[in-house]
Amino acid sequence: MSHDFSKEFFAAYHAAVIEALGEDTAKYNAKIGAILANAWQKRLSELPADPAEFKKAIEAYMSGPFRFSDIARFEFNDDGTAHLYVKGCDICNGNEILRNSGKKGSCPISQMVKSAMGKALKTGVELTGSEKPGPVGECYLKYKISR
Repeated sequence: MSHDFSKEFFAAYHAAVIEALGEDTAKYNAKIGAILANAWQKRLSELPADPAEFKKAIEAYMSGPFRFSDIARFEFNDDGTAHLYVKGCDICNGNEILRNSGKKGSCPISQMVKSAMGKALKTGVELTGSEKPGPVGECYLKYKISR
């Protein structure tokens, strides 16, 4: 019988996995992100060919079968940058558990988007940072796109 996981379970599980990886976390974060991007791409009949198609496809995935947050909106900007706005993120809550015990969190979503965008749009993508304007679980993951 299938069921959804609670936010609390997922946060605790994420924190446990990241803690278990220890000093190897950074090395595996990019790999985990690439694996998640590949899983998304395998569900598509074809890769999105332009930014508008990418936005539509990634948002559909993140609001459907790969729902990790209450909100996940993607935007491309005219200056060659892009960002994913996330609110109510289950992963962030797991990272907060880690921070509260003196450890560092890790976000595979940031690397997933970087990998997915680079492959789909056939361009270089740099993760330039994150901005956390509100409560735990809200952030902007920021990217620079090479054209």
